[in-house]
Amino acid sequence: MITSLTNEKIKEYTKLNQSKYREERGLFIVEGPHLVEEARLAGVLVEVVTTDSKVEGILVNEAVMKKISNTVHPVKVLGICKRMDKSEVKSHILVLDRISDPTNLGTLLRSAVAFGFETVFLSEGCVDPYNDKVIRGSQGAIFKVNIIKGDLLQFLSKIKKTHQILGTNVRIGENVSSVKIKPKLAIILGNEAKGMREEANQFTDNNLYIKMLNTESLNVSVAGSILMYEISKKC
Repeated sequence: MITSLTNEKIKEYTKLNQSKYREERGLFIVEGPHLVEEARLAGVLVEVVTTDSKVEGILVNEAVMKKISNTVHPVKVLGICKRMDKSEVKSHILVLDRISDPTNLGTLLRSAVAFGFETVFLSEGCVDPYNDKVIRGSQGAIFKVNIIKGDLLQFLSKIKKTHQILGTNVRIGENVSSVKIKPKLAIILGNEAKGMREEANQFTDNNLYIKMLNTESLNVSVAGSILMYEISKKC
């Protein structure tokens, strides 16, 4: 059992709570038996750390687990996983422009899986998808989507010839229920405060809005989930 907070392995795992170190090492942490099992099924689980002697893995005491864990009440098991960065682009793409809230990103990843959006593109300025709050919010969906990161405008330029690009500029938008959907498509969701950047409009084939009563706007994760659902009904 590891009981020292200064153990080299424990010090390394604790650093994985920093985005920069996760990027350098190509590793991230998941917490709780459900997410550890999802990581195992996805083939990305590298090591298990646990306070439960009945669980196979590196046995630590509660103080060590608390040091590594990001939760208020540390879990009994967590997993060290290898990152899953890929470059493959599939038929349905969720494009996220500078989404900054980890809870929103986690929810959008979960909805993307639910409604058949196999690829999620993250622009520069998006929150790290391997942030602990994103992972918890995704409820394991992060293991079931193809995540790509890069320059937004370059990516839109690249897929313009192969995919219908749907923006979310409400000023020039059409009701999602009236738009004809093609087999290959990408939908762009913008920053929580600023929305989709203006420069993206040059690549969009249509812009969508959701008809609403008694309110002017929705949280981006709610709006994105509704749009993906509506689009999935047409595919």
